[in-house]
Amino acid sequence: MKKIFFCISLSILSINLIFSQDTPLRGPLNQPSDGVIDGVVLKDELVTRAIVPYQSLRIADYAWSRRLYSRIDSREKMNQQLFLPFDSFDGSTEGIGASYRPIKPEDVDDYSWNKDQSRWSLWTIIFRHVLLGDLTVYKVASDAYPALEDGYSLKYPIYKKDILDGSDYFYDGLYRKEINNIISTNGIGDDLKFARESDEYDTIVITKTNQTISVFVDSCLRSDPDYEILKGIDPKKLAAWWDATNKNSIVKKDSKIMYIASNSIFGYNIKEDWFFDKQRSVLDRRIIAIAPLARYTVDLEENTVERGDLLVYDKEGKSFVYSKEETGFVEYTDTYEERELFWLYFPELRNVIVNYFVYNDKSDAQWMSFDDLFWKRQFSAQIYKTTDKFDRDIEDYKYGVDALYEAERIKDEVRKWEIDVWNY
Repeated sequence: MKKIFFCISLSILSINLIFSQDTPLRGPLNQPSDGVIDGVVLKDELVTRAIVPYQSLRIADYAWSRRLYSRIDSREKMNQQLFLPFDSFDGSTEGIGASYRPIKPEDVDDYSWNKDQSRWSLWTIIFRHVLLGDLTVYKVASDAYPALEDGYSLKYPIYKKDILDGSDYFYDGLYRKEINNIISTNGIGDDLKFARESDEYDTIVITKTNQTISVFVDSCLRSDPDYEILKGIDPKKLAAWWDATNKNSIVKKDSKIMYIASNSIFGYNIKEDWFFDKQRSVLDRRIIAIAPLARYTVDLEENTVERGDLLVYDKEGKSFVYSKEETGFVEYTDTYEERELFWLYFPELRNVIVNYFVYNDKSDAQWMSFDDLFWKRQFSAQIYKTTDKFDRDIEDYKYGVDALYEAERIKDEVRKWEIDVWNY
């Protein structure tokens, strides 16, 4: 009887675990619709896979350590599996991504966000789970000192209130605003002045009826092209104006927003520690944090250290930036620089990327996870900084080819330390 009760309890627990998983599903499937399999077999989704924990380490065995900062460049062939395939957001040419505006978790995988059916890039995974609340975003600088970008220390997290299982992006306006300021480029919406009945005003005059606001707007859009301007207004704001007692008021249109797609990510910066474990007698290394790199405008005349405006790229590779003067997105062909968007705590990211496949150029039937890729170091990274008393990048004291030689010197210095351990 006890065995039967145990089996029933185990079955109920398994069902609860299945239904307690993320909604929507965590990754791409080769099943585009019911009864259709894109291939010979239905591939597993890996939603139940757990990360392999790091080897435990005592402080007494922590004999030597060196912190290195490296850059994973998208232009290197070995790293292409991290950046491909590209995704994109459907929208008009004047606002790439303008049609993608998720308002609840179920909208994250809306068809206006075009993703590959079988595998995603690392940025696609990160972007998706930032929206779903599975990842904590750490800002690159504090609000008090925006020019001092020391976010690699993970000191400036954007805290969540864990609303509805962590879906703060959809239910907390302040949190959503902070995240959008990082992962998108946007402008302030226009102020629209309204008047009821026959009062003349700057923008548009509306004659109020006994209809509800939604029915009224629908009828206006069908009958009068002048009311097209109502499309850009939040229905709640318009309804508040409709029910207001005063005749004249101002309603602000929603800001134009353009999310950055995977082709707008040009690298990743990683912070990792190299250390010697006396108990195992090995020189090991662990990634502590990772940051995606995007491009920002540079004003050479101002000669400021603060970053400019975020650039986004369309499917053809053209860069755009929001222009306040033209109240829209314009093509940008001037000088730019690459900087971190934000930082992520890598052990937390591992819990997400362990459930997504990386492309295997040897066989389509055997794909490893992104966590396996980082664990096996199947990427190429160039050192750009190490711990020193000046806390500076290599490019601050070495230039051009000399900076590359300096990076190799630092790498050889770490390797020589391990060799010297076994030489007496």
